[in-house]
Amino acid sequence: MMLTNKKLKALTMACTVVAGLAATATANAHPRWVLPSHFTVSKEGGDWLTFDVTASHGTFVFDKPAGSESAQVVMPDGRKERPNFVIRGKRRSIFDFYFEEEGTHKVQINNVPSYYTQYKAGRRDTVKWAPANKAERDTLLPEKSRDVVTQLSFTRAESYITVGKPTDKALEMDGKYLELLPITHPSDIVEGEEVSFQFYFNGEPQQGVTAEITREGTLYRNQQEQIDVISDNEGKVTFTPDVAGRYLMKANYKGELKNNPLADTASVNVHFTFEAMLK
Repeated sequence: MMLTNKKLKALTMACTVVAGLAATATANAHPRWVLPSHFTVSKEGGDWLTFDVTASHGTFVFDKPAGSESAQVVMPDGRKERPNFVIRGKRRSIFDFYFEEEGTHKVQINNVPSYYTQYKAGRRDTVKWAPANKAERDTLLPEKSRDVVTQLSFTRAESYITVGKPTDKALEMDGKYLELLPITHPSDIVEGEEVSFQFYFNGEPQQGVTAEITREGTLYRNQQEQIDVISDNEGKVTFTPDVAGRYLMKANYKGELKNNPLADTASVNVHFTFEAMLK
């Protein structure tokens, strides 16, 4: 039987939706994070540090080979440098960087914004997805689509490295999407002492950001010992790491967007790796 142009377009659209849905599921199912070999450099003249990058549910367990080609090192004076010796393997990628300038550096791997449109179509009100923003969706969605909502997704994976004396320039924010501002300096986090961070969304303090904080070694203990926090009306969260070690904070904010030409809602993340030092 010959396919009409309309049926052919619908079939093509269905394939696109399935591909978009698969990409969304993969991205959401595996949080991406970066793990430095060290968080401080005290060696005179500086030192090489290596970084592991992966996407995984497990805390510091390698799973999916998240790329690190877009990694940046924000230097103590605010300029941005690219890493050295980037390698991508089957379950992780790695890169190295030589840290010698005194002060605090931010290591960041930020993906590009992605857009997915959810809608209902057909007699059964089947929920479907298409990889399209608001400006694109009208030409892609079938006629008589209903309950159309476009979501913006964006994730930051970051950590801080301090050489010698801590500084604050690299902590400055971009003013876009979800961001974490350390009130407690990352180099001053100590076991048994209170830590405070502040979350911002598009440059404004954001209430209602949910975050889970987990210490390394979950494979070797019966309980996750996860700390759950929610930001207050100033965007602040406070918690106490009881044990020294490396920690992963996975923070997420979901909310509506006003007057945004590309999306109706946002689901944005910060995946922040830090260490709590021995007291």
